[in-house]
Amino acid sequence: MGPDQGKDERPPTANWAVAFDLGLRLGISVILGVGGGLLADSWLHTSPIFTLIGMVLGIGAAMYTIWDVARQSMRR
Repeated sequence: MGPDQGKDERPPTANWAVAFDLGLRLGISVILGVGGGLLADSWLHTSPIFTLIGMVLGIGAAMYTIWDVARQSMRR
């Protein structure tokens, strides 16, 4: 077994790209969920119920994104 076997084959910039992509996806998921909830609350003149629902949906989408990116990274 040589010294290079078992190491990550990707260059360091690829790791930064994955981290940037994941952070961007997480931020967009939560912002869209909360923003959609705020818009629904203002349109329907309700208390923060839709904001809370949007926040839960955004966090759920972010968790799914983490799972999906991790699954794709493990395949490589």
